[in-house]
Amino acid sequence: MQRNFDPDDYALVAKLRANPPNPWKWEIYCAGKRLPIEQSESYFESRGAAQAAGKKALTELLTRLSA
Repeated sequence: MQRNFDPDDYALVAKLRANPPNPWKWEIYCAGKRLPIEQSESYFESRGAAQAAGKKALTELLTRLSA
């Protein structure tokens, strides 16, 4: 486990980053960092789809960081 690791420091955000039909991306931010530490490589049709994929990515990231 990393020192000072706190899962509450990580947040998932879905953002409009392109033009339709697939404008949405998910991004994961860490407290104190201005830029996302991870983001989707692909774009999604809806905010909900981006959030669902992002939740999975966030869970995987937190699992890796806590190991």
